[in-house]
Amino acid sequence: MDPQKFNRLLRKINTDSRAFEAIYNEYYGKVKLHILRGFGKLLSPEDVAQEVFLSLLNLKIDKPIEHPTSWLMRLAENKAKDILRVRHEEVSLSELLPVPFCIDSTILRADMQAVFRKLDPLTQQIIYLHIWEDYSYQEIADELHISCSNVRVKVSRAYKIIKKLL
Repeated sequence: MDPQKFNRLLRKINTDSRAFEAIYNEYYGKVKLHILRGFGKLLSPEDVAQEVFLSLLNLKIDKPIEHPTSWLMRLAENKAKDILRVRHEEVSLSELLPVPFCIDSTILRADMQAVFRKLDPLTQQIIYLHIWEDYSYQEIADELHISCSNVRVKVSRAYKIIKKLL
C-alpha cells in the first residue's frame, strides 16, 4: 500500500470501518509472519497482530508515515517485546533467533516458488528482505555486509529472471 493511501486510511481509522478493514486486510498476514520469524514459538503471532491492530485505533500520529510496512513491523516487534517484558520470563538466546526464511511458507503460489528457487541463495535473501521486509538497498547491504551497488545489481537481475520465467 502506498504511503499516501495508508496515511489517509490511518487518519480515518476511528470513523470509517472500511479504513480499518483495508489496513487490516493488507497487513495482518505480513505482521503475523514477521512476528513468527522474529520470535518463533515464544509468542502467538495472532495475539501480537491483534494487539498491533487494536493499538492503531488509539494511536495519535502527528506526521505522515513514509514507510508503512516497516513502521507496522517495528510496531509489531515493540508490542511483542512489551508482551515478553510483562511476562518476566527468562528466554534463551536460541529461542530469540529469527526463524530462517522458508520459500514454502513465504511464497504461497507454486509457480512463484519454482521461479524463486532458480535464484541463488544470496539473491533469494536480498529479494526477501527487499519485498517482504521492505528493507532499502542500503539496509540490505548493511545487513548482508555487501556493497549497495551489488544489492542493486542482484535485485535488477533477479527481476529480469523472474519476468522472463513468468
